Amino acid sequence: MGCVMPSSHHDVHPPVRLERVRPLVRYVDGEQAVLEVQVRLHRPLEISGETVSDSHAQPDVDLLLEIRGEDGFRDEAWYKLPPNSGKKDPSPLWMSVVQPERWWPAGMGGQTLYQVTVSLLLDQLVVDQWDTTVGLTSVRAGVPGDDCPPLLLVNGKEKAIDSVVMVDRIDERRMLPVSADSILLVRDHYGPDVLYQAADRAGILLIQCVPIDAQGVPEQEMAREVLRLAHHPCLAGWYVGHLGGMARDVAQRVRKLDPTHCIFRQFARTQRFSAA
Repeated sequence: MGCVMPSSHHDVHPPVRLERVRPLVRYVDGEQAVLEVQVRLHRPLEISGETVSDSHAQPDVDLLLEIRGEDGFRDEAWYKLPPNSGKKDPSPLWMSVVQPERWWPAGMGGQTLYQVTVSLLLDQLVVDQWDTTVGLTSVRAGVPGDDCPPLLLVNGKEKAIDSVVMVDRIDERRMLPVSADSILLVRDHYGPDVLYQAADRAGILLIQCVPIDAQGVPEQEMAREVLRLAHHPCLAGWYVGHLGGMARDVAQRVRKLDPTHCIFRQFARTQRFSAA
């Protein structure tokens, strides 16, 4: 394909823009990592006061997925949308990274992050762009014995957890006492971006509670927050055990939104993990 020309003035109201981008690490080992990027497009009903119909000529629409590593690695993949594609969102974009630099908790390896960028192009002009960082890692629940501390499997290797540090909203204003064998349990609220970004870079694992909702409908906020947090490599999973009779239904909803992380239902008193 020809050269890509960035432009912020291609159209004051472009007929399509990025509404939501969601990266998921679907698989990772020492030889290969597979990244899935789900994209939702926003198509305004009106442009300059005129209703857009399928009969109008539409520009060529492309999606460009780029990934860059700290070691100079770079790759890209193109997805071309057919003209007059209507309201249907494009199929997920896929990227394979050969011999990836994996993300590890502190004490197990480095905290390599990859830059992921999705660009929306109309007639080869960039009209919208989204980017974030991801860590290529896999965190799963282990099965500890009766006399063992709780275990996680990080990239297939066992990691024992010796202490659980509860993080309430007020705690985020001070230094948190964590070590390489600790895990943070973020409860009563969804952790802010700065907490997750710092944990990504420090190699600290977190489990995010689905907070109790005053109206008894935690799923209303949950979808937005899962979308915001699921790509962070520091996220070890979601905790729903405090939700009582709602735990099973909420766990199913979270699993549908984020199929790449564990959901825990038991853990605080015994400091043992039990995946839902």
